[in-house]
Amino acid sequence: MGRIVKLLGIVVAAIVVLLVGATLFITMFVDPNDYKDQISAAVSESTGREFELTGDLEFSVFPSLRIAVGPASLSNAAGFGAEPFASIEGAELQVALLPLLSERLEISRASLQGLNLNLMRNAQGRNNWQDLGSQSTGESAGPGSSAGSEGGAANLALDIASIAIDDARVAWRDAQTGNDWVLDNFTMEADDFGQGTAFPLRMTFELAGDAITVAVVSDMNATLDLAQNNYRLEDLTVDIDGSGSAWPGGEGSAELQFDAFVADLNAQTISLQNLQLAMLGLNVTGTLQGTNVLSDLALGGAINIAQFDPRGLMEAFDAEIETADSAVLGRASASAEFAYNAREVSLSNLRLELDDSSLTGRVAIVGTRFDFDLDVDAINIDRYLPPATEEVAEADEGSLDEVDLPIQPLRNFNARGNLAFAAVQFMGLSFTDADFDLRASNGRLSLAPSGSMYGGSYSGNVVIEVVGEAARLSLQQTIDGIDMAPFARDFLDSDMISGTGDLSLDVSATGANLGAIRRALNGDVAFEIANGAWEGTDVWFDLRRLSAVSSGGSAPARPAGPRRTPFTSIAATGALADSVLTNNDLTATLQYMSVAGSGTANILTDAINFDLTARFADNQAFENAPELANLAGAQLPLTVTGTLAAPSIRPDFGAVVRARAQQEVQERVEEEKEDLRDRVRDRLRGLLE
Repeated sequence: MGRIVKLLGIVVAAIVVLLVGATLFITMFVDPNDYKDQISAAVSESTGREFELTGDLEFSVFPSLRIAVGPASLSNAAGFGAEPFASIEGAELQVALLPLLSERLEISRASLQGLNLNLMRNAQGRNNWQDLGSQSTGESAGPGSSAGSEGGAANLALDIASIAIDDARVAWRDAQTGNDWVLDNFTMEADDFGQGTAFPLRMTFELAGDAITVAVVSDMNATLDLAQNNYRLEDLTVDIDGSGSAWPGGEGSAELQFDAFVADLNAQTISLQNLQLAMLGLNVTGTLQGTNVLSDLALGGAINIAQFDPRGLMEAFDAEIETADSAVLGRASASAEFAYNAREVSLSNLRLELDDSSLTGRVAIVGTRFDFDLDVDAINIDRYLPPATEEVAEADEGSLDEVDLPIQPLRNFNARGNLAFAAVQFMGLSFTDADFDLRASNGRLSLAPSGSMYGGSYSGNVVIEVVGEAARLSLQQTIDGIDMAPFARDFLDSDMISGTGDLSLDVSATGANLGAIRRALNGDVAFEIANGAWEGTDVWFDLRRLSAVSSGGSAPARPAGPRRTPFTSIAATGALADSVLTNNDLTATLQYMSVAGSGTANILTDAINFDLTARFADNQAFENAPELANLAGAQLPLTVTGTLAAPSIRPDFGAVVRARAQQEVQERVEEEKEDLRDRVRDRLRGLLE
């Protein structure tokens, strides 16, 4: 056994002596610069480009294997100019010789200086590197190749004392988009690199585009385990300084940190722990996990955005949003768990805080469908809308013709979800327990609202369906038992009506813009208001005054207290045709009269025109109003014109006088006829006797 060991020792010593001798011979008698032309020709033949070695080649093998090259360049592809595709100022590799015998690769230094890489794409979409692979005649390693198999590079122990890249530059010029980017002053330093051991890694660079420049400095500890295909970055910090018109606010800084990023490619997993990003007043934290990263990628994690100032963030982007209430958009925060796979992207356990409101729930994109299930505790949406202006209030009908409906987005929109509000104010109206169920697909969108409002309830369905290059709007809505006083005050900005109201709508319209939709409304409308009053107007007193003045008398004194006209009910149904409502059954019941009639209301102009007949009762109310004594039991024609918000009522008292005179004449005629009949009877009786 000892003789065998001794023999092996002699063989190894002989091999070492032979290698040392060969090394001395090569370094003493072989000049690598004698082969520069052959090397250049071989690279040129392989790439199809002109390769130049303008600097000296250096080669030594003792005490370590050292290869160094001076300036070199590779020409650009045809049609991309005379500027080299790639060039370097120098490169060096130093490898310990003897450890190679025991399958250890010990690199004392690997460096690259002055790399300049010019990447381009022309107007036709062709880039300047796609031809490089076409010159290769070797076969690529396929699934059955032995690359990386046992006994290959995976078994090679690797140690690198120093890796350095100095002053590298990469330029990207895109003639198709006009975008130019330059990565400049790139440096990378890594010391004590080895498999399975942590080593410090530092990178710095500048990235510049047409409207932005960022300077980046990053430090981390890296661990690479090539044998186990496991890679780890720890304690990363990245400092970014940006400037230019495309950087929010013109200039600023950002800081990125995380505790650890781990990629286990054998297990196909990745993990990111305690990510922290500070930028533009935002403080973002998060985690990330991934599986099947080389096949069917799936990601999951969490993100949290600490409370921030939304207006301050918008100012950084030069975005100014005017709101009806300048106090809103004062604070916000957000958190969620996220997930991604080839079939779905989702945010769950979502929580968004905005001022005094909270939104919770889930949103997802499942295939091409947008899904959501969201709840809001309480919000006043009107506070976030633009402030009202005279221009908006006085917008003419033609301006709505300029607001086109999103026909193509509607045609492609695919969604399913529910949005609920515990309390919400919108367009001046207040709702509680409001629920909006949305379904959209194949060019059809259906929104089903329901909830409570002003002591009553509402429900219905809104359908928008794409028809060619236009859309058909269908609206069915039912409102039951609402308190009309606060409703009219909030919605109509009017205190003119009170009572309990019911409303039903079943209308539709087709058009390509809002103006066309508004002009084409057709369908049925019905309403009833019970046990209310027309506030601000005292019809009884106005009738007394008009009657007294028309007969030449003095107007009565106005009674104390608020002006109001109580009624038992007001009801009507109507048919909409091209946004004009025609009614034939308007009825109203008051203490002293009933009203019936018909007319029209123009939805576009709010103009109304009704012919009504008031039928007065013959009760005690007339005993206390001598001016109206002649109206007891009479009928009074009424003409109502003006607008819905400001109606004008004109009673035709002359018709009452004419009716009274006609009635009196008729009564005199009847009396004369009766008297004549009596005289004729008496004469005939006398003749017969």
